[in-house]
Amino acid sequence: MKSNFILSCILAMLAASPNVRGQSIGPSVLNANGGSGTAGGNTFEWSIGETMVSTYTSSSIVVTQGVLQPTSGTTEIADNTLAPRLDVFPNPSSALVNLQFNAPAQGTLTYRLSDLLGRVIQEKAIEVNSGTTTQQLNIKDLACATYMLQVMYKTKGNNEESATYKIQKLN
Repeated sequence: MKSNFILSCILAMLAASPNVRGQSIGPSVLNANGGSGTAGGNTFEWSIGETMVSTYTSSSIVVTQGVLQPTSGTTEIADNTLAPRLDVFPNPSSALVNLQFNAPAQGTLTYRLSDLLGRVIQEKAIEVNSGTTTQQLNIKDLACATYMLQVMYKTKGNNEESATYKIQKLN
């Protein structure tokens, strides 16, 4: 009898509060990279940096369970202000990576190469004049892995710009 009364009270409270809803859970994974495309009239999306859980197939469709970020916003930090004046090549590389920078004025170009744990592998600051400067990074003795290259440019007037690149070291 007591359990019927408690159940009746719970049902009455739920009926009286139509705004009670379950928790909404949105995507909580930031993919390292990804994109979308169209093939054969079908639109597909893909991601890198997320573990696949399960794949389901039928005669006309393949679905892989996982989380994709919505395409309506950005998840990056907009710090690549140097990108129009800085070329980093070749990438991937097995020995040398070139930094070719077209400086608008005299300043200091600093680069820092780090592993994915944040440990600094190489760091150097060079004075640059207006015009094109090329600097080479020797990555020949590094292990095959992914590294982060942060490049900063500071003018004599203390204006700063930076760019971050993912560098892939090959055999």
